[in-house]
Amino acid sequence: MDYGYILIFIFLNIAIVAAAIIINYLLMPYKPTSEKLTTYECGNDPVGDAHIRYRFKFYVFALLYVIFAVEAAFLFPWAVIFKKIHGLLPFIEALIFIVILVFGLIYAWNKGELKWD
Repeated sequence: MDYGYILIFIFLNIAIVAAAIIINYLLMPYKPTSEKLTTYECGNDPVGDAHIRYRFKFYVFALLYVIFAVEAAFLFPWAVIFKKIHGLLPFIEALIFIVILVFGLIYAWNKGELKWD
């Protein structure tokens, strides 16, 4: 009988969601005009084709940002408990982690990936 309550709860939730979707569909105003069907670009009229090619450098720049954001996410908990860590080994591990990332940053900088053209 314990699973019966769970099934009743699931079916009740599905019914509530389905009823909300149906009521929304029945009550929503749908009056498409040519103005409403155009692409919205920050209040400006759209110019040109929406399918343009971006340079690969922009994607590499975004991936580098993600990598360094994840680095910060890994280092923040370590920095919070730094005073509680005993010994030199955790400090050396974090230093190695930072040095590897700095070498990656230097490599990307030398390749010109950080220039925003």
